[in-house]
Amino acid sequence: MEREEPEGSCTLVSLCVRAVSSNMERLEPEVWELPSVILQDILPFLNIYYLDRIETAAVKKGLSTQSIWRKLCKDVMKLKPPKFETVTCWRKKFLEVFFHHVLRGILDVSCDRRLMDQRFSPLIHSSQYVTELTICNKLQGVLELTPPVVETLVNSVRTLKFLHLRSPDLARQQSLQSLLHRLIHHGDVNKVALLSWPAPDTYLLVLILSISAGFWVEHHRNPCRFCDTVTQNERDKILREKNPLLDSLVPCDGSLNEQDEEEIVDQYNLEYEKGQEETPSALLTLQPLNLDQRPWDEPPKMYHKSHCKATVASEPHGSSSSISKNSSHQDASTKLPLVASDQCTRPSPTSPKGFHAEIAKKNKCTTPYDNSSGVENSDVEAEDLYDFIFSVANEKKTRTSTGNKSLLGEKGTMGLNGLLGESCLGVPFLDTTRRFRSISALNLHNVPLTLEYCHILCNLLSTWVTLEKLTMAYNDLGLNIFPVLEALASLSHLEGCCLHTVSLSDFTVNIPTLELAHTLVTAFPSLRVLSLSFDLENLPERPRLDRSTFEFPEIQLEQLDIRFPREPLHTDDLLSLLRASRNLCEFSLDNATFSSFEELKHALQTLTEFNTTLKRLSFHDMFLADCQDEILLLLQKSHLEDVKFSFCHLFERRAVEFLSEMVYTLKRNSTLKTLKLCGNRLGNDGLILLADIFGDDSLSRVHCLDVSSNCIKSDGLLKFAKKLEDCQQRGVRLKLMLLSLSQNLLDRDPITAQEALRLLHGMCSVISDKWDSANAFSDHVSIM
Repeated sequence: MEREEPEGSCTLVSLCVRAVSSNMERLEPEVWELPSVILQDILPFLNIYYLDRIETAAVKKGLSTQSIWRKLCKDVMKLKPPKFETVTCWRKKFLEVFFHHVLRGILDVSCDRRLMDQRFSPLIHSSQYVTELTICNKLQGVLELTPPVVETLVNSVRTLKFLHLRSPDLARQQSLQSLLHRLIHHGDVNKVALLSWPAPDTYLLVLILSISAGFWVEHHRNPCRFCDTVTQNERDKILREKNPLLDSLVPCDGSLNEQDEEEIVDQYNLEYEKGQEETPSALLTLQPLNLDQRPWDEPPKMYHKSHCKATVASEPHGSSSSISKNSSHQDASTKLPLVASDQCTRPSPTSPKGFHAEIAKKNKCTTPYDNSSGVENSDVEAEDLYDFIFSVANEKKTRTSTGNKSLLGEKGTMGLNGLLGESCLGVPFLDTTRRFRSISALNLHNVPLTLEYCHILCNLLSTWVTLEKLTMAYNDLGLNIFPVLEALASLSHLEGCCLHTVSLSDFTVNIPTLELAHTLVTAFPSLRVLSLSFDLENLPERPRLDRSTFEFPEIQLEQLDIRFPREPLHTDDLLSLLRASRNLCEFSLDNATFSSFEELKHALQTLTEFNTTLKRLSFHDMFLADCQDEILLLLQKSHLEDVKFSFCHLFERRAVEFLSEMVYTLKRNSTLKTLKLCGNRLGNDGLILLADIFGDDSLSRVHCLDVSSNCIKSDGLLKFAKKLEDCQQRGVRLKLMLLSLSQNLLDRDPITAQEALRLLHGMCSVISDKWDSANAFSDHVSIM
């Protein structure tokens, strides 16, 4: 334990320690060599920068700084030790929170001598401990991320979290764009989470998602020095992979003659017409998705063969010589990827005939560059190219599945490609971008996704082969879940697809939950984790699947979590899913409504017979009182380590007899470690019986017991505590380590409750609360 002198003390030791701490700039090497008994007195007086730097020397001398960092967290950050989290390193905890507080301007380092040192930069010094970078509101602090800070974050940040975002100014947008590019494309960020964004800003959403998926366009005015490592051959390969049509038709040198352009246009239009004949409704079928040819869009045709060269020339990475790399042409080349500019004279999107006539007048030369020489042709102005692309794009109207209203209103902006185009957002077309490393985990929580936003996401998901974990929670998808499923189906057909975790949660679902599960595991047989959670069903009128052919293929699921809407489920489908999941280790069933208790019994029997690898089982808000024998058999035959029966009416029938049988079974179970029985009206007698599983004749290894919300009173808790104390006094090594008692009736006799808690605290960790049972009961009655 370090000794901290009281405030205002003037002992010789304190004076020397303060002198040393204020002169660490000169004395640091000598301080590191001090004996541990002296160094221990100095540590509490060091500011956070030297306290961090001295860590290695302190550890070598057998000293720990953890208690000092923990006190700093409490005093400076006002952080309370988390109840359900073990902080392994308080130094990292403090410095990571410290970084974010300084970045957002909510902490003044001058307010505390321990935080202020002109020889150190607070952001640079603490950034090395930031593994999860959180960006909030209007991107506060992004402008303060100087290159030295960013370079440190590149080596430390693994998770990017965006919280409560709002539209920022242009400077912050540009800074965020560069930051994302550096951290994701040239860093080690592998997870992006967008949380609590009730009204997403279109530009920010597209920017974050497209960069997370690995897409990027080079900015010739502000080039990235790390992008120069990608060779021109790699650029050509990327383009050909995204445009297989050009791979067979465009010469490697990027040059095109008149015959070439005619072949490209003819084959393009042939593919389009063929697709029109063969493509069924994509909303109802899970065909491989091509979102550039959605059934509610009209794919653009190359109406005029004479315009082909201008279109190809607008692709900045289409060929090695399509854009001159000479510095004298950089200004012109930076304009080429743009679809529209404020300086453009934009033709009216409502008068295409006038537009084509105007283009015909300007089309004396078909391309602003001579591809063979890389010399700019002065006969065609860049604005001509802007007008051409912008007006053709305006002819592509994205329409909803229920009407002809333009998806983006009256501004004449485009469909999905337009949403990803620089004309309206400043983000490049995907076909004109390069693809870098992308993240492996995407979390969209409480981010409403309209049809427009779903198209953006789907266009990215359909090719996001590096994506391993997809979490979408409360996005208000509705019918938009079908394009998402299509995109995932398209992704599943790509070589290298490695998606192994899918989690979907929402208030309503427009497809039966088990049909949704069938769709996903059929598309991804190697899926390891599937979590589906819904409150209500809103099923449209459509043909039901043939139940006789509704069989799940053999799958690799290791974790399955399903929260059903309050609708009777098809038990045969659930049983088929369980039988197909022979590798299942974790299974959670929430709010499942069975037509009869016999069907629930069949489900429990299937778990016992087919899912022998099961380690964790959770049932919540279900009626299990009629399946007591099946529960006992499951506990006997399985190798479960974690069991949760919460609010399952478990002891509603034959309470004493069943609980005695359950305790007998648990005493002979040597695998179970965690037992959660919250909300089952266990009562005093039930809790006292549970104490027997910790007796000297028990093989049980249960070390975590949750009996919260079980109508337990103070006197029953005291008897339970004394029973455990008797076991200890007989020499039994108590295995119980954690006991949860929240929301019980302990407030009715607080004195007895305090005595019971005092005994229990001496034997294990206890989680309790100051629950007002009278008010809770009144609230319950008022809403009945």
